[in-house]
Amino acid sequence: MERSNKKLKITLALLILVIIGTAAVFFARHAIGGATSKITAKSSDCGYVKYRDLVKYVSMSGNVSGSEKVSIRGESDLQVKKLSVKVGDTVKKGDVLCEFDSSKLKEQYEALKASTEKAQGASEHDHSLNERNLSEAKKAKTEAVKKAQEAIDSAIQKRDQAYTDYNKLVEDYNNLVGETNRAYDELLSASEENADAINSRWKSLSERADQLKEAADELYAKLPSFDDAIPAARTAYEETVKKADADIQSAQDALDSDQFKPDNSASEKELKELQEKIDRCIVKSPKDGVITQLNVSVGSVPSSPTIITLENASQLVISGKVNESDILRIGEDMEAEIKTSATGDKIISGKVKRIERIISADEKDSSEGYTVEVSIDDKESDLLIGMTASVKIILNRSKNTLSVPYGAVIGGDNDGYYVFVATSASNGQYLISKRKIEKGFDGDYYLEVTSGNLNDGDIVLTNPRGVSDGDKLSLTLPEE
Repeated sequence: MERSNKKLKITLALLILVIIGTAAVFFARHAIGGATSKITAKSSDCGYVKYRDLVKYVSMSGNVSGSEKVSIRGESDLQVKKLSVKVGDTVKKGDVLCEFDSSKLKEQYEALKASTEKAQGASEHDHSLNERNLSEAKKAKTEAVKKAQEAIDSAIQKRDQAYTDYNKLVEDYNNLVGETNRAYDELLSASEENADAINSRWKSLSERADQLKEAADELYAKLPSFDDAIPAARTAYEETVKKADADIQSAQDALDSDQFKPDNSASEKELKELQEKIDRCIVKSPKDGVITQLNVSVGSVPSSPTIITLENASQLVISGKVNESDILRIGEDMEAEIKTSATGDKIISGKVKRIERIISADEKDSSEGYTVEVSIDDKESDLLIGMTASVKIILNRSKNTLSVPYGAVIGGDNDGYYVFVATSASNGQYLISKRKIEKGFDGDYYLEVTSGNLNDGDIVLTNPRGVSDGDKLSLTLPEE
């Protein structure tokens, strides 16, 4: 009995050991399986090291509109007689858009014009005479002043010539005196046979010298009269100007007095206003553009001051909202890339034209952000007013840059940055190696690698959780 109990105990102990072993194997297998599932990367968990054009941008969306909106006003008390456009029409500067009924205005204008013209006849005749008198007085002054100036110029010329002639006589006289003195000296030393000839020459020179002296003395006596003639001519000039100015002023006073006569200025003002209103009845386009809004119809009287809205289609813009967190990152003249569903994958170039750096109080939701306006550079963009567009405002670019997907970079400034590179191994698996890098340009989806053992075409893990250097993984590679 005691032996049987011992056998039973041994059997139970062995059974317990078998159960414990089986459980250990079961849990070990599940633990291994669980660890394996943690380091299995899917196709979306890896990417490529490639040379790419990197870009950092701020996104916005908005509607295409003209760069300038023109509100065209109409006559608020007249009926629309004719409407020549509809919404969406393209018009040129000067095209007739709308015509108001001006028949009653024209009747009022003609009646007032007839009564005004009769009253104006006599006044205009007197005014015409006064204008003619003033014109003739001005003309007479011009001619009189011209003659007086000519008299001054003549007096100056005569004086200058008199002094020139006098100086020439004095010079000739002095030269002749010198010759006379030399002839006299020759006479004193001449022989008897030459004395008569030299004496005759000396007397001739002496007579000519006396004549020059007499002429010089006579001209010298007249020089003061030439000097006095100049101020006399200038005084005459001033008197001429004074008299002419008085005649002009008299004629001007007569002309100025016309404004104090009874006139028809009130009627003329009314005529002018009527004509301006008649002219406004034909509404023309002030510039090229597209009709985007009509607030009138034929036979109606406008219910608002603006009857037509015109937009400049030659220069399109996109207006949209940028979040408060991004608004300080952008500035005017930054490049922009524009896409619409209508133009497909075509990238249309643009620039930031204007930033409204304030949210007005009447905006419904200030959380929508700040209004930004982007101009469209491409004149052949195929965009139309009213289209919805998505816009990337380019903050920075880096072209042909060795880069990795953003999610592949692990680490921080203190510990440094690194990536996990997958290299093809046996049995379709990839050997994982951890490599330290230095990053450069920070794009929106990719980071520039400025140093590190990476090459174009290398595979990197983009979600390397639980991965260690030296692991082997099965990867499904994404399309390049």
